[in-house]
Amino acid sequence: MAELVLTDLHKKFGATEVIRGASLTAESGEFVVFVGPSGCGKSTLLRMIAGLEKTSSGTISIDGRDVTDTDPAKRGIAMVFQTYALYPHMSVAENMGFGLEMAGMAKAEREEKVRQTAATLHLTDYLDRKPRQLSGGQRQRVAIGRAIVRDPKVFLFDEPLSNLDAELRVKMRLEIAKLHKDLRATMIYVTHDQVEAMTLADKIVVLRAGLIEQIGSPLTLYSDPDNRFVAGFIGSPRMNFVEAAVKGRDGDALVLDVPQLGLPALPVRPRAMPEALPRTATLGIRPESFSENADGPYRVTLPCTAIEHLGSVSYLYTAPGDDATLIAELKRSANVESGEQVDMSIDPSDCFLFDTDGHRI
Repeated sequence: MAELVLTDLHKKFGATEVIRGASLTAESGEFVVFVGPSGCGKSTLLRMIAGLEKTSSGTISIDGRDVTDTDPAKRGIAMVFQTYALYPHMSVAENMGFGLEMAGMAKAEREEKVRQTAATLHLTDYLDRKPRQLSGGQRQRVAIGRAIVRDPKVFLFDEPLSNLDAELRVKMRLEIAKLHKDLRATMIYVTHDQVEAMTLADKIVVLRAGLIEQIGSPLTLYSDPDNRFVAGFIGSPRMNFVEAAVKGRDGDALVLDVPQLGLPALPVRPRAMPEALPRTATLGIRPESFSENADGPYRVTLPCTAIEHLGSVSYLYTAPGDDATLIAELKRSANVESGEQVDMSIDPSDCFLFDTDGHRI
């Protein structure tokens, strides 16, 4: 286990800056997930940690040692790639032990470490097979096992589950979580799937366009996002955003006129009361914050243009494909059809406020 510290990292490709001042600390034994849309820089940042991309400026420290310019093989890291990167002509045991062989480890010791790791990953019965004889999930476990046998200070995962089908992704996600619990190793994991991020991470790092937007625990990012981007990215389905006019102040709340919801005087408490009241604001409401109890004081009527039934819940859409689409979660498999009007209510304490620049109010 080791602490990983990134200090003001920058990465440029020519005149294009893809990482712009990234700083964070991954505590020893912590599971940190980099998440963000495609092109946000998360894989580039991971490759910089691994030493596969040269840092333009800033420092990388592992276990108290500056490794910014250190050769990748001497950083004490092991990386698991999206594409498995297994040698097709080697058996599972040979793939897992190849790095140890290149490091000069004695054959008997090498074979013992491979056996121990294979038992941890339930690969003992497959040690003599070639990669082509394995399923996708088994290949990924071999790739993870190849990293484990090296006893690295930091594990790096680059979207390791993206090539698997939905059922296997869930299974492998649970296996990786259990592996982290057993090893208590420092792990950095890159994904574009916020569900993976929420279920695996001790700490999530949300990136956009090379900048770190927010760092925090999954529940912190979900319940207390710093800006509209984080609020919209964390949570599935995504948060609803509705434009509102600020009518005034009522104690510690801002009173909003929300025409799209038919609410002329909705009091919402901001994170911090602004000194000068804005003229407009964006109201954020998560789909699960709509209540099927239509008798509340803040009643809304949503026209159902489409509905998704998922068994335990249903998702009601008001205008699919439109920027003003609203999604409401119904806590049961509702008997609602397209074209119906559905009465619901909202609780102002469950709402979020953002200014015109997307910052949290």
